[in-house]
Amino acid sequence: MKKLIKIVLGIVLAIILLAAVAVALFALFFDANSFRGQIAAQAKNATGRELVIGDIHLSIFPTLGARIQNVSLSNAAGFGAAPFASVGAAEVGVRLLPLLRSRAVQVSSVTVDGLQLNLAKHADGKTNWDDLVEKISQPKAAAQPGAATSGSSIKSIDIAGISVSNAALNYRDDQAQQSYALSKLKLDTGAIEPGKAFDFDLSFATQLTQPAITADTEISAKLVFDLTAKAYQASKLKLKVKASGKQIPNGTQTAEFGADLSYDGSKGTLSLANGRLDAGGLSATASLQGTGLNGSAGRFAGPLSIKPFSPRELLKTFGMSLETADADALKNASLSAQIEGNATAARLSNIVLELDQTHLTGNLGVGSFATQALDFVLKADTLDADRYLPPPQKQAAATPAARKAAGGPSAPSNSSDATVLPVDALEKLNASGTLDVGKFKLQNLKLSDVHLKLAAPRGREKRIDLAGKLYGGTLDNTTRITPGSKPTVSETLKLASISAGPLLLDLNGKDTLTGTGDVAVNLSGAGRTVGELKRALDGNLSFSFKNGAVKGFNLGQIIRKGEAFMSGQQYDESAVQETDFTELSASGRMQDGVLTSDDLNASSPLFRVGGAGKVDIAAQTIDYVAKPTIVNTASGQGGKQLADLNGVVIPIHVTGTFAQPRYSIDVKAALQQKATEKVQQRLSDQIDKKLGAKNPELSNQLKEGLGALFGRKKKHEEAPAQSPPPNP
Repeated sequence: MKKLIKIVLGIVLAIILLAAVAVALFALFFDANSFRGQIAAQAKNATGRELVIGDIHLSIFPTLGARIQNVSLSNAAGFGAAPFASVGAAEVGVRLLPLLRSRAVQVSSVTVDGLQLNLAKHADGKTNWDDLVEKISQPKAAAQPGAATSGSSIKSIDIAGISVSNAALNYRDDQAQQSYALSKLKLDTGAIEPGKAFDFDLSFATQLTQPAITADTEISAKLVFDLTAKAYQASKLKLKVKASGKQIPNGTQTAEFGADLSYDGSKGTLSLANGRLDAGGLSATASLQGTGLNGSAGRFAGPLSIKPFSPRELLKTFGMSLETADADALKNASLSAQIEGNATAARLSNIVLELDQTHLTGNLGVGSFATQALDFVLKADTLDADRYLPPPQKQAAATPAARKAAGGPSAPSNSSDATVLPVDALEKLNASGTLDVGKFKLQNLKLSDVHLKLAAPRGREKRIDLAGKLYGGTLDNTTRITPGSKPTVSETLKLASISAGPLLLDLNGKDTLTGTGDVAVNLSGAGRTVGELKRALDGNLSFSFKNGAVKGFNLGQIIRKGEAFMSGQQYDESAVQETDFTELSASGRMQDGVLTSDDLNASSPLFRVGGAGKVDIAAQTIDYVAKPTIVNTASGQGGKQLADLNGVVIPIHVTGTFAQPRYSIDVKAALQQKATEKVQQRLSDQIDKKLGAKNPELSNQLKEGLGALFGRKKKHEEAPAQSPPPNP
């Protein structure tokens, strides 16, 4: 028996030895290069392209492998002589025994060196891979009936690793007049086996022609895949991009991204955990969950946050410098929110934004990427907008004399009139929402409980409603803008119970008017420029104030000065430059940018004032006549001194520009009026004394004639005396 076993084993060993010798002799004497012509012919038949193979080397045992060198595939017709694809060297092998024993494919390391792919698109949209796609897309021939398939199926595929070096890809797009190039592409993986993690490392350089930008990219991760379950994972994913070029802020920028990703194709779910993006000093983190990604209803949602950073330094990193009125503004900011969206829309909810001293919360979303429909509901505790405005210009305005000496206009020019209204931007604006601010400051004006509502649908009327509290009163303002070739603007403003002094002091630095009152404005106009809009304004304006003063202008002092001048007396000019009033109101009608008013009404212990005139908004000029009348009182500004001028009307003509108004006061006419009244009164007294009791009828006739005589105007009236214009 033992002898028989030895004989059988000897026979088996001999067979194995002979098989090994046969395989060795086959590998030694078989010349695979002799089949290059047949391989090229098959490639020609399958692709229509010329395939050139430099050298083929085969190995049989223990690995069934092949190494090819200097392989190239010709380009499509009309795309030049450069090869469509070429490879310097490629090598792959399959372990023979596992394949024969258990139909398991165990691939040794796949190595590719010097791969180059040249892609191109012509201006007409034709590409040099269209023909290949067409060939591949052709239906395959059906399997012959009875052909064995089940017994020869592959049960598993394992790859010891993939190594690609010195690869490059060039793409020229004549249609977009752009070209791209990938070079220095290097890929290395660990052993690839379904269900097991393997290392993945990829790096390449990118060149873009317009604009000229280069970028170095590095990607690494631990990958796991299961083709049967359609499950894929990338843990410890790291992406680093370093870009350089003139179009890159500061010439060079680096961005890094890291996350743990997993995708389940059967369920259509995606998970992004520990996501982090670092770029330009900005660090953002996110964790997202995606659902429905295997259909058309894919969505994603999760928390997003941006760690505290300096917006000012971030702008510097990107080559931008922003000057603000407050050098300490834009130094601190952070953001947290919940993000959700799909392929057509996105939303940020539960927003918490910290910007310097401002705390803002709310929701913000884009309802449609296609229409750019923006909606928002935001609330802020406090916002000092003045901090973020440009620094004030420190240029003193030139005097009229200086402008005249320089050959310029004596009145300030309206340089903003030529500014074109942003019609295109108005047409495209598509937004709606509300913004509430507890305390708000702009142009030094202080408001509280501010509520702003925006309704701006694309291509239709835009409406902005603003309400709030300010300076003891309330603000209610509505702006309507209708886009078009000649946009129209309407403005409705109501100020109620406003304290004028503090408001004007904060706005202009001068409380030229004090008192509490109301203002109403209702204007509309149309035009493509600011100047056109001013010249087209129509509407109404009105105001009413009580218990205040007009500063920089003392009407009582001016009249006393005129009276002293006429009587040759000395005059004390130390009086305060303001005119008190108990009531001040007026209204006017705006037409074609010119305001006409004829119902000025002002009263004080010393005066009653009426007036009429015009104000040209576009030209910024004034032509107005105020007619104060001295009342019979001993109180008020100079009441005792002016008691003898009781009832006298003193015309004041205001002309000039908004910046430089001029006043002319007809004091002489007023004094002559008073003297005439005295003479008339004395003559009337004499008539009553002489004839009143004896002949009343004749007395009355004489007094009526006297009134007609003194009331008749002279044709040679003198021009009104001009007083120096006081500082407004």
